[in-house]
Amino acid sequence: MKSFRLERLQNEIRKIFNHALSTKLNDPRLDWVIISAIEISKDLNYVKIHFTHYNNPLTHEQIKEILNKASGFFKKQIAGAKLMRTIPELTFFYDETEERAARVDALLASVKDDSDDNDDYDPDIDIDDYLDDDEFFDFDDEDEDFDDIDDIEEEEEDED
Repeated sequence: MKSFRLERLQNEIRKIFNHALSTKLNDPRLDWVIISAIEISKDLNYVKIHFTHYNNPLTHEQIKEILNKASGFFKKQIAGAKLMRTIPELTFFYDETEERAARVDALLASVKDDSDDNDDYDPDIDIDDYLDDDEFFDFDDEDEDFDDIDDIEEEEEDED
C-alpha cells in the first residue's frame, strides 16, 4: 500500500526548501537553484534532495557543496515547521532530468530530419480526393434502408 503521508511530507519539505532558497537564504551563489524532488526513506531518517539550476555560472558540484554547508539551515527550517519528530540527514543530488530531456529532443529532431526526405507525404492531403464516389454511402433519413431489415426479421419469424 502506498503511503500518502510520506508523499505529503515530501511535498511539504520541498515547499519549505524552495521557500527558504528563494527568500530566507541570502546567498547569491544559489540564485536560480530549485529543489525539484524530495525522497524520504521509510524510516524518515534520510532525505535525498534533488536540485536543478538555471543561468547559474557555478557547476553542479560547487552548488552541491554550498547546499551541503547550508544543510544545518535547512534542518532548522524542518524543525521550525514541526513536520517531523526527528530531523533527518540531508543528502543533495543534481537532477539531470532537464539534460536528459534535451538529449531526447535532439535525438527525435534528428530522426524527424531524416524522415523529412520523404516527398510523398503531405499533411494537407484531403481524404475526399482519394475516395471514389462509388464507395461513398449516403444514408437518407427515410426508413427505406430499414425496411429490408424488417423483412429479414419477418422471414426469420416465419421459419420458426
